[in-house]
Amino acid sequence: MVILYNRIIVNVLVMRVVKYQRVSTNNQDVENQTDSIDKQIQLMDWDLVGEYKEVESGMKSKDHRPELRRLLKDSRRRLFDRVIVYSLDRLGRSVVDVINTINELEEVGVHIFVVKNSIDTSTQQGKLFTYFCSIFGEMERDMILSRQSNSIERLREKNQKWGKGKLLSQSQRDKIFELKEKGYSYRKIKDELNISLGTISYTLNTLKQPI
Repeated sequence: MVILYNRIIVNVLVMRVVKYQRVSTNNQDVENQTDSIDKQIQLMDWDLVGEYKEVESGMKSKDHRPELRRLLKDSRRRLFDRVIVYSLDRLGRSVVDVINTINELEEVGVHIFVVKNSIDTSTQQGKLFTYFCSIFGEMERDMILSRQSNSIERLREKNQKWGKGKLLSQSQRDKIFELKEKGYSYRKIKDELNISLGTISYTLNTLKQPI
């Protein structure tokens, strides 16, 4: 914005902000979020240049939220400088979802303001908050992977399936290598252990032989 001050032309930077709302079908919830966001924009004298609103469950990742995908795409085009949301859980239910979205925006120079918690990622306090979120995000990912790994091991021991494929126990994997060392063909190993050729091939070509 250009203004004339004391006969001198001065360039004034106007903060371009967009609203992102993920709301339920509850009209009261929508009104509460919108009122709080609008008051904050007016208080900070920001220039509202757009809004993104979708109605769906926060349990879905951003890949299933078209408005968030559109927002991220527009951020890379630098159509705005800041995103304002009512609360962090508007960006996703998991810490990983939230921090990934924040990082994508910060990488292109777009900051986030969270009304409910007064979090501003353009400030030092906001950057510190983002840093701690990253740590908790790593912890959450590690916990998920650990639980998944434990579940897979239990299924292997019970000779059950994970997804579409049958899981092998450690003793079955060892037996495949043992029979191969004895000169058994893939098909003979299949008949001996009742294991698919694809699983045998994957085991022998991808996994290391036990020591």
